[in-house]
Amino acid sequence: MEFLKVLVIIIASYYALKFGLRLMFPFLMKKLAQKMMRNAQQGGFSTGDRSFQYQNFGQQERQQPKTDGKVKVAYVPPKEDHKNGASTAGEFVDFEEVK
Repeated sequence: MEFLKVLVIIIASYYALKFGLRLMFPFLMKKLAQKMMRNAQQGGFSTGDRSFQYQNFGQQERQQPKTDGKVKVAYVPPKEDHKNGASTAGEFVDFEEVK
């Protein structure tokens, strides 16, 4: 009888832990995501004892000042000749209605 009692307690605690983790997991993931977003907005993230910062690698120096209201297109693809659908569709067969 004592063995059955221990077995029921183990099974009940397993399901209680499983249910509790199902309730807590979304909350913990939300808090983790908020913490990661806050760290990213502050300018970097850390892994253990090292801290990394985002670097532009000289991209700011190459960029020209932007003017408001003007759009600059850096690449224009070459135009392809679009032929009329009837001229490229092939041979047409006359249709006769059969009664």
